[in-house]
Order: sequence, then C-alpha cells, then structure tokens
Amino acid sequence: MLARAGTRPIAVILIEIGPDAPVGAIGDLAPVIAAILPTDALIGVVHPTQLACAITIDPYAADGPDQVASHLGSLLSQRGEFGARGATIGLARSDRDATSMERLIEAAETAALAARSEGVRSLWFDEGMATRRRARDTVAHSLPDAIESGAIIPYFEPVMDLQSGDLLGFEVLARWEHPVHGVIAPAHFIDIASETSAIADLTLSVMRQALFAARDWDERLIMSVNFAVPQMRDPWLAQKVIRLLTELGYPPARLEIELTEGALMDPHGVAPSIVESLKAQGVRVALDDFGTGVSSLTHLRALPFDRIKIDHSIVTRMVDDPARASIADAILRLGESLHLPVVAEGVESARIADRLRAMGCTIGQGYVFGQPMNLMQTRRMLAEQRLIPMAVVPDRLAS
Repeated sequence: MLARAGTRPIAVILIEIGPDAPVGAIGDLAPVIAAILPTDALIGVVHPTQLACAITIDPYAADGPDQVASHLGSLLSQRGEFGARGATIGLARSDRDATSMERLIEAAETAALAARSEGVRSLWFDEGMATRRRARDTVAHSLPDAIESGAIIPYFEPVMDLQSGDLLGFEVLARWEHPVHGVIAPAHFIDIASETSAIADLTLSVMRQALFAARDWDERLIMSVNFAVPQMRDPWLAQKVIRLLTELGYPPARLEIELTEGALMDPHGVAPSIVESLKAQGVRVALDDFGTGVSSLTHLRALPFDRIKIDHSIVTRMVDDPARASIADAILRLGESLHLPVVAEGVESARIADRLRAMGCTIGQGYVFGQPMNLMQTRRMLAEQRLIPMAVVPDRLAS
C-alpha cells in the first residue's frame, strides 16, 4: 500500500490539457513541468492529453501538493503554444484516496475532469466526483449507439431579424431522446462526445436529420450548424459536408457552418482551408462565440466569413454590466467596419432586445423568441407563418 511504503504518503498531481490541445503537446510540455517539480518527484505521460506527477507529502515542506499545483497553474496559464492555458489539475493522495498507483492516478484524473466541468484550475479528489465520473462513463459508453440509432435529434432555435421581427432561420441544436431519462440537454453529452471523438459522427448525424427535414422550408431560411474544434482538424470535413448536401439535394447557400475562435487559433487545425473550401461551394460560414477568446483579427479579415456571433455570456448580462455592453458595442462596430452582419446570442429578455436594437444590432437569437423546438413544433410554427407548403409532409427523417 502506497501510504505505508515510507514514512510519508504520496500525492499524484495530474494535468489534463483537454481534447482541443495540439497533438503531441503533452510530451512537449513534460520537460517544462519537470523543471519546477521537487527533486524527488516522478513524472510521466499517462494519456495523450494527461501528465501525472508523483511527489511525497511532507507537512513541513514549503513545496507541498497545493503549492506545487499553484506553481503549475501559473506556468500553464503562460504556455499557449502547448494548448495548456485551459488545462486543469487533479490531485489525490495515497493515505486517503487510493491504495495503488493505478487507482491514485485514476482518482487524480477524475478530479482534473471535475475541475474542467466546474470551470476551476484544480481540485482534490472526493468520492462525489467518482459517482459523477461513473455517470459520465455511462454516457460515453451509450453515445455511439445513440448516434447510430438516431436517438440524438435536432432541435431548432429561431434566429430573428431584430428590426422587423421576421424569422431568418434556425440554429440546429442536439437533444438526446433517452428511453429512460427523457430529453437530455447537450450540456450533458456534447463535451463527452468531443473528448471521446464521437463529436464528428454526432454532428453529421444531427445535421443530416435537420437538413432532410428542412428541404421544403422557405428558401430564405438558413440552417446554422456548430462544428467543434476537434472536427476542424479533419482535412476531409469540407468534402463530407458537400457530399451530404449533394446526397440530400439541400442548397449549399441555405447552410451556415459555425466555428469558434479556438478553431482558428489551433495550430494543428485546418480551419482556414475548410472555410475556403466550403465557401467555394456556396456554404455560409460564421464565427461563433466572438468576444470570449484570443481573437485573431488577421484571420477575421483574411477569411471570408458571412457573420460574426456575439457570445451569449456577453449579451445576457450587457444590460446590467457596462463592461459587457461596451464589448458588444465594439463587436458591432467591428462588424460594421468589415461589412459583416453581427448576430447576438442569448437574447433572453425584451430589455436586451431593445438595447441591441438601439446599438444597431439587426439579428438575434435567444429565449425571448422562444425555446428551441423539436421538428413537429418547428413545422407547426412554420405552417402558421406560411413558410412551408400547406400540404402535410411526413415528419419521418432520413436514416
């Protein structure tokens, strides 16, 4: 047992740099981390995105586990070239959490993943995390079958003209219709899909269903689909999208692909070439979550984007937060100077909508216009607005 191996217990500090980090980054980061560890520490790569450090715990030493984790956090925040700024740290100790090195590393990994989900840099392991980890693993195990069976379906969030009130299109969102738990929101499975490489199949499956359903909708309505950072590393992504459009007979001009600033900044991604290829075929491309990342105005000016989307975290609080209102206004002015329409996400009240109109924003989406709807609800709304043929069309989706 580790706690009895000597007079002092052992702590494992595990660093998780996340699925969006460049390939091989964890190995490149290892020497940098080793340089600031105690001299008796052990360090090793335990996963393509994880690095584990084992140190003895001396209650009288200044460089205890918490102090080491703090130093590591400061270091990681400065190492953007390794994709480490968003890294999280999990800690576990042999006299409390595990009796073997393998279990100790598992406990620290669970704590690192919990830190990521809670939006903090580091956490010590506790048993509640283990319970949540088992639930996460159950979701990860069930995802492939859910995708293949079509249990994960599209929901549609309206995108509106803020001035006229006209419907401009929808953002396609994923919902999991679970036979036991009912409709599961994406917050419970999208990140897991990204971490387990299921996100590509999930996105294409939901997009297939949404575009098949929308073929007979008014030709002015645009369908927007989010692509995650890991997908933007696929050099064949543009070809897959175009092949799907051709197969369904869906007009490319009615599809908008949304990608984040992180995809543009990823040194191992191929976002620029994907954007160029999609645009060449008539597909629209939007830059999503603008205002929350390390923006590259060079990319924004160089790539042929059709729209900028202000992140909901800015919009939802802009009425009561002057700083966020200033950011929103700056993005609107930037869009105006680049001749790019700006979409405000997170329009959750009439006050926000009025403020955006006064600032000159013309497009918005959010709960003030209604909750995301399933296909039947969406078709009912479109029929009321005479935006689909009046004849009844079966709601059966493509397999």
